[in-house]
Amino acid sequence: MSTETNTVPQPPKEAEALPLPDSPEATDNTTVVDKDTVIVFHNAADMTLNVKGSFGAIEYKVSGMNLATASDVLRAIIFGKDGEKKPTTDVNVDLDIGEVDLTALKTLLHIAHFDFAKVPRELSLEDLNAVASLTSKYQCTGLVMPWASEWLRPFARLHKDESAAAVNHKAAFVAWEFGDAKLLRNMIKSLTMSTKVDADGDLVNATGTKLKDLVLPAGILDEITAIRTETIEKILTAIEDALENVSDNVNGQTSEVKFCKTGVDADKCEVMMFGSAVTQLLSAGLFPVPNAAQYKGSIANLVSGIEGIVLQHWEGKNYAPHASHTGCNLRFKENTKAAVKGMADPLKEAHIEHLKKQSAASGVNSHIDDHGDNDDADEEAPARRTKVTDTISGTGELLERSRSTSPKSAGSSNKNSRS
Repeated sequence: MSTETNTVPQPPKEAEALPLPDSPEATDNTTVVDKDTVIVFHNAADMTLNVKGSFGAIEYKVSGMNLATASDVLRAIIFGKDGEKKPTTDVNVDLDIGEVDLTALKTLLHIAHFDFAKVPRELSLEDLNAVASLTSKYQCTGLVMPWASEWLRPFARLHKDESAAAVNHKAAFVAWEFGDAKLLRNMIKSLTMSTKVDADGDLVNATGTKLKDLVLPAGILDEITAIRTETIEKILTAIEDALENVSDNVNGQTSEVKFCKTGVDADKCEVMMFGSAVTQLLSAGLFPVPNAAQYKGSIANLVSGIEGIVLQHWEGKNYAPHASHTGCNLRFKENTKAAVKGMADPLKEAHIEHLKKQSAASGVNSHIDDHGDNDDADEEAPARRTKVTDTISGTGELLERSRSTSPKSAGSSNKNSRS
């Protein structure tokens, strides 16, 4: 005769024993054991991840197969390059993440263990840089595909921010790892613009860190050096040429370049501009005009100094409005803007191929064919053109004026014409 045993169902936990939505236990899926020295990431954990870094040491209980699937590098660490190690329980693996913050590692572990609800939708540049460091080190860029584009979105306009000069190298590394060519170009340009020469003759960024100590794509330091020198040379040469042309005009030597737009009292006009320009260039340390090799400051400082130059204009007696010299200039600012806009593309074929590969892995739009920021591309193209025709006397007196307005053709020039 058999005896049947009835199993009595256990009552569920009382509501007050469950973690509340805003409690620390509910904000993280990990289970903390022994006062933060061991953290369980997976209920069926078969491996202990001994993590070391600048923060100290901590143990994570994880799924070895999950990590091996997420990263071939971690697979080799856990099971050997050829899989010679047999999967067993209670495996201990040492992982040294150096200066990288633990938050970045936890983000990747959440993804590897399919705990997507705990993956942040937004990351600071510091945290994003740390995540990129780990995905690069462990070759698991594809792990972040569902989130990478959204993480990068807030930094698309970083080059317009004053803070960019101090962090552009970090954003450049993130762009390099996730394959965003446009962000990379903008950050390298920002770095090129803000780089200066220190007392040792080395290029340093806005925080004084030597560029050779920064983590940059191979060959980019050489590109920054060359582009910086070329751009500064173009700007300084344009200033020097303008001053020489004015000097030739004043001294009776014919110059092909005329800076006076009115044709009336041109010598007085150019002398006035020359004198006011030299005084301000002298204050800015740009007169006599140095050569590019002598200039130690940044392109950004050079541009700022030139944009601050205000030329004095000649004012003749009884001038008609059209004969005013306020439109005359030495074209310092225009030439400077053209030099900066014409800075060479620092990315070469090898860089492009790498970015395509990373973009395919991360899901980020590579923007390979977009050569940087184009926001002001339309500012120089007015929709219509107004032509003014004046008849003047030899003393500058306005005798007659006529105007005609017509649509601006796509192939027409933006240069002002003189009647």
